[in-house]
Amino acid sequence: MKRLLIMRHAKSDWASGSAQDFDRPLNARGQKDVPLLARFLAGAAPPDLVLASAARRAQETAIRLLEGLAPTPELVLDGRLYLATPDTLATVLAASAGAASTIVVIAHNPGVEEWASHLSGATIHLPPGAIACLESDAQSWHEAGRTKSPLRWLMTPKLLKRGSCPT
Repeated sequence: MKRLLIMRHAKSDWASGSAQDFDRPLNARGQKDVPLLARFLAGAAPPDLVLASAARRAQETAIRLLEGLAPTPELVLDGRLYLATPDTLATVLAASAGAASTIVVIAHNPGVEEWASHLSGATIHLPPGAIACLESDAQSWHEAGRTKSPLRWLMTPKLLKRGSCPT
């Protein structure tokens, strides 16, 4: 069983003015949301590997996520995940996954929503910090990143703050 966690980076700071899109940091809300998501993942689906876009907001999301997970999964930053298409997301997953059984891919919209929607066969909306969990019986990550897989759950920071899920 391969568990793919498709995550949109946490809420970013649009007010940073002169920052280029790639260099936008997380805002205060995004910084507060990630530890909640880490606690949830630690109990629900602890990852073996975190693949993240090299954009600052995705890197910050990944680093804060790792701080809340034990054991700490491996982190791979990949510039190809910045504003990636579903095909590129699947390609990077297949190239980086190794023997991991649960992987978090942290990237950007619209690619992550399109990828999660395509794989699940449903229309998936991923607000900042949201995580879609898909499980696949695929033999390889190359196959798991490209074939239909059931959506097991969808978690958002807002749901965690409301206490709408078991943690």
